Amino acid sequence: MIIKIFESIWHVFDILCFLIAIALSVCGFFMLNFIAGIFSLAVAFVLFGLLAELIASIKQSK
Repeated sequence: MIIKIFESIWHVFDILCFLIAIALSVCGFFMLNFIAGIFSLAVAFVLFGLLAELIASIKQSK
């Protein structure tokens, strides 16, 4: 029971850290240059989409 709770907390923490890292890198690229910020935003949206598909496929397999 405790292991299941820890696993669910770990998954949420992992996704949260991923989202914060992407947001900070996009912010850093915007500070560097506007064009670099736009390209990093596009890459971030692609990564968010892949993450959403991965989460959906994991939930369907359970």
